[in-house]
Amino acid sequence: MDLIPVTDLKQWAYCPRVVYYHRVMPAPARPTYKMREGLAAQDLIESLETRRKLREYGLDGARRRFGLWLEDEGLGLAGKIDLLLEGVDEIAVVDFKLTSGEPGRNHRVQLAGYSLLAEAALGLPARRAFLYRIPDNRIFAEPVTEELRQAVKTAVVDIRRMGASQWCPEPTEVRGRCVECEFANYCADVW
Repeated sequence: MDLIPVTDLKQWAYCPRVVYYHRVMPAPARPTYKMREGLAAQDLIESLETRRKLREYGLDGARRRFGLWLEDEGLGLAGKIDLLLEGVDEIAVVDFKLTSGEPGRNHRVQLAGYSLLAEAALGLPARRAFLYRIPDNRIFAEPVTEELRQAVKTAVVDIRRMGASQWCPEPTEVRGRCVECEFANYCADVW
């Protein structure tokens, strides 16, 4: 079975065409500044995160697991979790982001996807997840709602349908997102 990378869930909620260009029409992408810098910052954050008190996450005594790769055929998902906090009776995903904005729906869908994977692998509930904003070391707690869980499942179905039919989805309605897109030069109907 073709497992959908959880990062595709984030892209799908941001602009489905990014997923189309990755999966259906593999086009050479030009990595954005934020992509390159995010990878560089990740190693530094991981080393600092080991010294952080877990009180900020509300999970004192949890076990930290960095870079955990998970797959689940039932969910149809695969992905690498930046940080998993494993408590006695719950788990929580932490995703590191090099962004200055507030967490968007695309981030919440990605966090829910990782949370579903972690629940399936560990058998513990993930009631909340966290986005760690690298530039200012701010942590955002996000509830893993039933609506987000359903959004993940719907996106997996829609991404598979897009791949099978070779259908090119509509671009995002938020044209400001196109400015920094790695595939901006492919969307002639937008520009």
